[in-house]
Amino acid sequence: MRRAKQLLASALVLLLIAGCGQRTESAPPVASAEPEQAEETRLEGWLFPWDGQRYYTGQNEVCDTADMTTRPLSLTMGPWEHLTGYPVADGRFLYYSTSDTQYAPDLSEQVWRCNPDGSGAKMIWKSETGGEGLLENARLGGQVTDAARMVAFAQQDAVWFFYRGDNIFSSPEVYRCGVEEASARRVEYPDSLPCGIFTGEMNGQPVFCGLRNEDREYFFWLLDLATGETRELFTLPDTTGYLSLVQDGMLYFQDQESASLYEVDLSIGKQRLVWQQEQKPATIAWVQFIGDGYALLENTSLPMLACSLDLADGSITEATLRGMNESSGEEYVLHALAPLGNCYVVECRHHTGIRAGMSLAGEPQQKRYFWGDYALIEKEDYWNNVPEYRPFTWVDDG
Repeated sequence: MRRAKQLLASALVLLLIAGCGQRTESAPPVASAEPEQAEETRLEGWLFPWDGQRYYTGQNEVCDTADMTTRPLSLTMGPWEHLTGYPVADGRFLYYSTSDTQYAPDLSEQVWRCNPDGSGAKMIWKSETGGEGLLENARLGGQVTDAARMVAFAQQDAVWFFYRGDNIFSSPEVYRCGVEEASARRVEYPDSLPCGIFTGEMNGQPVFCGLRNEDREYFFWLLDLATGETRELFTLPDTTGYLSLVQDGMLYFQDQESASLYEVDLSIGKQRLVWQQEQKPATIAWVQFIGDGYALLENTSLPMLACSLDLADGSITEATLRGMNESSGEEYVLHALAPLGNCYVVECRHHTGIRAGMSLAGEPQQKRYFWGDYALIEKEDYWNNVPEYRPFTWVDDG
């Protein structure tokens, strides 16, 4: 199970690409870059917390390039529920998941659909009470602070999502909800599905990774959502753990012993070594996200080091862009969080505050809360360490 957990964590080392908003006086310098405005059309394939215009942050905020503002987002849920998967967008609706309680034996999970501003929320699915399964959620980056996002696919004017047992030996259950339907139903395929957890996409279809004990190997397989047909794509020996992701039909994986990064074209099964680092455990670097032909590598120990890797030629450039935690004064590597047009959204600053609230039992309590200052940066500037930002302005409608 340790390897299964490692693989699950690896499947969550996913593409992170996002933004930066503002509510403090110390603003980043303004760049002239304007994001390319996309038409509001329904997106297809794997859904992310962004569309052509907006990015939905892990702190329940919306960065909107239409007016360059960041606003709080209020998501409907029951009084005993909490978010388990932050929203993803298809250009028409948001989808997110909740759980009614974290520890009770009668735990159940829910899936909600709402408008882009959070209004009009409706529960479209609820798991059986006391079930031992898990709704598929995925972290979009390697950092433990990254928010888990609901895994959903848009196809045939419907949204599809997955429910499975609590380990890699479970097979996923597939659910479908049409945009004009009020609830999701389980999809019954002619043949049972292999075991596996979600690990990415290929040609707009989900890819899962299972484990065969008898052969001691991981196997990646593709699911055709419409027909239930499956196709095995690639195998890895179960000798060490791997950090892996499948993105745009390409499998990227790092051996957990050497951290060497490999790329596999799943359409033809061709594998190549992209990058190999020296055996220095104190400075070992792991992929944090991949986008636009580059990977961001970051070590997991001090001193803080990061570099961008050109996937085409394997060349390395030190990544020097930094954000600031205003409460502690500590710096952090600036991650691209979401692609909007020809820009990324980045979180330039972190803030922490305390506010009064009420517990679920109706008792007064103080809660710590977090917010960030977001901005746009051109993709070329990001990968070339040019600190030219166009900030979002914080607007609190309340």
